[in-house]
Amino acid sequence: MFFFFFQLFREFHLLTGTDIYKKTRHILEFYSENILASFSLVDNPINVALQEKMKQHTDEDVLKYMKMTATCLLLPDVFGEDPSLFVIVNDKVQVSTPVLEVKNPFNMDICEFSLYLEKERLTKVDDCVTALAALIAAFHVFGIKCPKQLSQTLNFLETLIFDMHSPYFSSMQAKEKEVGFQHPLT
Repeated sequence: MFFFFFQLFREFHLLTGTDIYKKTRHILEFYSENILASFSLVDNPINVALQEKMKQHTDEDVLKYMKMTATCLLLPDVFGEDPSLFVIVNDKVQVSTPVLEVKNPFNMDICEFSLYLEKERLTKVDDCVTALAALIAAFHVFGIKCPKQLSQTLNFLETLIFDMHSPYFSSMQAKEKEVGFQHPLT
């Protein structure tokens, strides 16, 4: 299974010149506090489970990991999009597009992340950063079109991963290739 991720990340790096794991980790670390704060007043099952589990831990690394996991799970909700096209928590995968399956997200001993495509598990990993990076890479490496009901979430992630300033990265990238546009050096 490790080999699959190595190959997927390697292909992504060859296609884009980007270290997707490093960028994804930075996004989750940087945005977790703001996203969780915005959901603190909402009676969301993810937030409720996170708050309950955080009461049981004091280790800063464990708490940081839990917050990053919750942020990953809440990303589609931030944009008002369909979370079932992004991540399935403790349930069966029903969609054909790339999606994450997460079991026991805040139980450090038995937490499990899996990447699915065409309702088939491609691989299983132990952390949310690798899982989210693999999900994003799968769309690019396999050339899968983003579902409309998930476009803002993936555009947000792609914008940050590729250091773009537009939320419309996919369509913009195609247009730039078509006209031969190059970004100015800053």
